[in-house]
Amino acid sequence: MKRLLNLEEEGEDHHHQKMMMMMKKQRSILSKTEFSNLNEDMLFEILKHVDAPTLAKASCVNKKWQKTSNDERLWEIICTRHWVNIGCPEAQVRSVVLAFGGFRLLHSLYLRPVLKATALSQNQSSTIPTKWGKDEVHLSLSLLSIRYYEMMDCNYKRRQK
Repeated sequence: MKRLLNLEEEGEDHHHQKMMMMMKKQRSILSKTEFSNLNEDMLFEILKHVDAPTLAKASCVNKKWQKTSNDERLWEIICTRHWVNIGCPEAQVRSVVLAFGGFRLLHSLYLRPVLKATALSQNQSSTIPTKWGKDEVHLSLSLLSIRYYEMMDCNYKRRQK
């Protein structure tokens, strides 16, 4: 009788393992096909509404998501989301930022640290940043241009030697 019970248990274990393997396969198929196969336009529209950390994480999904996540237009949306009217035409600001390395670089080097410090000084639970004034925007653009100028100057000095 014990031997019969053991055979039944082994059969149930085997059946359970088989079902678990089938479920894993189905999950992996679903996870691969649901969002990773979105066309680029649809993905771009979705990513326009996320915050910077989410956009950075999205670039790790696959090559298509990485290409879309690195689009300067998305990083421009994230950077300018915090700006108030700074008194300059948007096209002019855009051309300056792109000339100095782009909005992604601007965000990672200058905006993100300031946003982090602002959130920490206001309240730990408050993660929604306030609108930036003209001074904050000008400061971040100035820092970006100084960094670019320093890089150019170093290259110039190396060529002189």
